[in-house]
Amino acid sequence: MLPLLGVAVVVLGFAARVNPLLVVMSAAIVSGLAGGLDLPGVISAFGKAFNENRYVSVTWLVLPVIGALERAGRRERAAT
Repeated sequence: MLPLLGVAVVVLGFAARVNPLLVVMSAAIVSGLAGGLDLPGVISAFGKAFNENRYVSVTWLVLPVIGALERAGRRERAAT
């Protein structure tokens, strides 16, 4: 049950309107640490997943574009 603390981090982070990338990364780190990995082990797991699954790189490329578009859209709505 302890590794489910990452879900609580996601819920609290999104409720506090924190940067989604930071929320998801911190939730993954909390889940990894609660699951028995040390910090280098969690970072190693991120690296291994990145190397084995090339779709992760697509996410890292698309995520900033989505964020920039959303930010620009919110500014336009606020101006109107």
